[in-house]
Amino acid sequence: MSHQGRTNQLLYQAMLLLEQPAGHDEHADARRRALEEGTLSMIEMALESVIKEIAHTCRWPAMHWRAVLDQPPAPVAEIELLRALMSQPESWLARLLQLLDRLHDESGAAQLRRHDNMIASSQSPPLSRELATCLDEFRALLPRLRETSYEW
Repeated sequence: MSHQGRTNQLLYQAMLLLEQPAGHDEHADARRRALEEGTLSMIEMALESVIKEIAHTCRWPAMHWRAVLDQPPAPVAEIELLRALMSQPESWLARLLQLLDRLHDESGAAQLRRHDNMIASSQSPPLSRELATCLDEFRALLPRLRETSYEW
């Protein structure tokens, strides 16, 4: 499978996970958290895959995707676009990177859902909504991230 095919596959699988209902049984909250963190992992893998697409086109040495974003081997428009998004705290990519940091932390990214008898302590949107936004924005940006490979 090509890097492009793999990226597309991962984004599709993330979308499928995000659309999967958690159910209403005693395991629903754990299932919801698993689906959210699974979706987040798939989006991370898709981001890594698209960066590999760009790196392959540029003939860069193998590097971890975060290293490419932090210090790319050479300036390339698509990577610079991602770097610009990273630097904007309200962008989908900046938020995604925060969520990925939480995912790899011991507490995880998905939080327990509050029960009816609990007092709400925050007004943050549900993780699934944030992930849907990140996924939509990522998919909308994907053609621009592939422009260099089309030119070659």
